[in-house]
Amino acid sequence: MTIADIKKTAEQKMTRSIEAFKAELQKIRTGRAHPGILDQVHVDYYGSMVPISQVANVTLLDARTISSSRGKRAWARRSRRRSANPIWV
Repeated sequence: MTIADIKKTAEQKMTRSIEAFKAELQKIRTGRAHPGILDQVHVDYYGSMVPISQVANVTLLDARTISSSRGKRAWARRSRRRSANPIWV
């Protein structure tokens, strides 16, 4: 492996690291709620783990409150039983 190859590989890894860091920073809002905070939350939906945004509407009620509304009653009962750690912003 030449020095040019090592440099190119290092630059690619650094670029990916910076992009991942930017994505994490977008989730942080000082004093404000943001629906993107829930992008990493997955729920059990008929036996499959899916992002909460695919099974519920995630909206902002005000600057500090996130709301989610679900359509299926059965899913709501299962999600209430499985949610050990509710998310408060």
